[in-house]
Amino acid sequence: MTVALTGQEGKTLGFLLRGRLTEADYTEVLLPALDAAIDQHEEIRVLLQVKDFEGWTVGGAWEDLTNWPKWRQIERMAVVTDESWDTVMTWMMKVFAGLTDMDLQFFREERLAEAWDWLHRPEA
Repeated sequence: MTVALTGQEGKTLGFLLRGRLTEADYTEVLLPALDAAIDQHEEIRVLLQVKDFEGWTVGGAWEDLTNWPKWRQIERMAVVTDESWDTVMTWMMKVFAGLTDMDLQFFREERLAEAWDWLHRPEA
């Protein structure tokens, strides 16, 4: 299940990702919101709060997201995790961020406010 979070403003979006992510989560929630924000702003910032993560369903959802052509327009991403997020997922996200020049930070769930602050902070 994926839902938009409160705390969004301007070019900063946030989503709660809970459980197993489905293709519908990508096609009906994530991608339309990201595309709309990019249409309004040249670059965007994204917070992903991950709870009880169980991976992706069959149906190419991971492939659909990784092949999304606008990844380079995400300038910052904060990933807020609970204990369900493992080191393999962190490694995968870091590799992917390196390929897209995205500034990526990880935060534990008790640091959610700090993650939002980091995303809203102006360029240095």
